Amino acid sequence: MDFDEELEVESVKFLDAVSQNIAHIREEKGMTKLEVSRLMGFMTPDHYSRMGLRSNDKHFNLKHLYKLSRILKVDFSELTKF
Repeated sequence: MDFDEELEVESVKFLDAVSQNIAHIREEKGMTKLEVSRLMGFMTPDHYSRMGLRSNDKHFNLKHLYKLSRILKVDFSELTKF
């Protein structure tokens, strides 16, 4: 595997880990997807769920991660542990 392929595989694993971290922390805090998605400014949890499940290559961006760190009351680095 060359460097470009390795980097792509690692970046996908990173995004998956971020999604898992968010789900775990959200559940620890006793919050629903609906609650969090509304606090993020989404009308329904659909978009939030697609990012969390990484369907259609959707993922949380930096702005989403910042909002999530504030909503979940955790340090930004807790969301991005890899």
